[in-house]
Amino acid sequence: MNLILKKFFVFTLLLSTVQFASAQWIWIKKTSLPSGNKRDRAVAFSINGNGYVGTGLDSLNMVRTDFWKYDTLTDSWSQVADFPGTARRDAVAFVIDSFAYVGTGINDSSAWGTIMADFYRYDAYLNNWLQIDSMGSGLSYGVFKATAFSVGGKGFVSTGRVWGYPTYETWMYDPALDTWIQKMSFPNFGGRNGAVAFSIGSKAYLTTGSDDNYFYNDLWEYDAALDSWSQKQNFPGTPRIAAVAFTIDTLGFVGTGTDGGYKNDFWFYNSFTNQWSYVNQFPGDARRAATAFSIGENGYLTCGKSETGTKRDLWKLKYLEPPTSILNVTASSNFYVYPNIITANSSIGLNGIPPGNYEIKIFDSSGKLIDKISRIDNSIFFSSENFKRGEYFIQLISDSYFAQSAVQKIIIL
Repeated sequence: MNLILKKFFVFTLLLSTVQFASAQWIWIKKTSLPSGNKRDRAVAFSINGNGYVGTGLDSLNMVRTDFWKYDTLTDSWSQVADFPGTARRDAVAFVIDSFAYVGTGINDSSAWGTIMADFYRYDAYLNNWLQIDSMGSGLSYGVFKATAFSVGGKGFVSTGRVWGYPTYETWMYDPALDTWIQKMSFPNFGGRNGAVAFSIGSKAYLTTGSDDNYFYNDLWEYDAALDSWSQKQNFPGTPRIAAVAFTIDTLGFVGTGTDGGYKNDFWFYNSFTNQWSYVNQFPGDARRAATAFSIGENGYLTCGKSETGTKRDLWKLKYLEPPTSILNVTASSNFYVYPNIITANSSIGLNGIPPGNYEIKIFDSSGKLIDKISRIDNSIFFSSENFKRGEYFIQLISDSYFAQSAVQKIIIL
């Protein structure tokens, strides 16, 4: 795999960024929720090194109020105080300081239940709940299938379904005042429901979801200081709903969900470069409406619904650290392919390959690895025997995983 140097770009990153952006990610199966606790459409959060999962629909399609704590040190679950509000599904949760906030949702497995606006604060030290101001500060309607995040000591609830239709409203909760303030609406005025969100530093990011006509994979950054939305690089997986999202360090992770079929691909977003990279395929059953949280340098995914039914398994995503002495990496940030729309039995050109030992990986739209090319020439031929019509994703990765390019998308007509 000796490559001819044509042009390359070398840049220096902080050590932590190198470790995360170039690590090899692996999933490890952990202890499942106790028997009888399968569920989907639940909420999850983490506080003080522990994960929490509660509410949702069980395997009998009944809404729940129970909550469970996952202890990472003992790899075990224990039941904590039940959610004090009405049993519900498709609620939201966010964390501010050492408190979790859970609210909204719908109190029935059907779309004809009561849509909720009530909110409650959970104190993990005291293991108790306290009702706070309802979302909208007294408005006569709630929301479900919304998404939530916290930025700058405030909590936010955005999009979802209101009165049976997708909404684009965004509300901010101020814990010091115990009140909600309406903020700049999400910029898709057809509304959005079934989306996911994650926070990185002082910004939040919302992606995927549906307006009841189309599934989406656009990504929007919310700047709480400016109360403004701006569009970023699209999520490279297929447009979908009911995915999961979480943050590890400075990277946002998005995966699973449904685009009409159950998905198990995972991707991470680097807000500094505005680029997505492929992580891997989630090794558990492909699923939608799972729930996830992160603790330290690890992400966790549990529950959801797959082709085999409702789930209670738990998986941890971790990275394999590269040597900590490496600070400078050869980054293929100028790698690109052309053309990116072709017919079968055609070739694309590879441009901007840096020196070193690299390989090309090609994934289909579900995130499945289709081909791995160790001997890299200046082009790739896509035969009709191996590649059908559709979207494919190409990434240049070093054999030691110390550097990788942004994902490049091509379409075969």
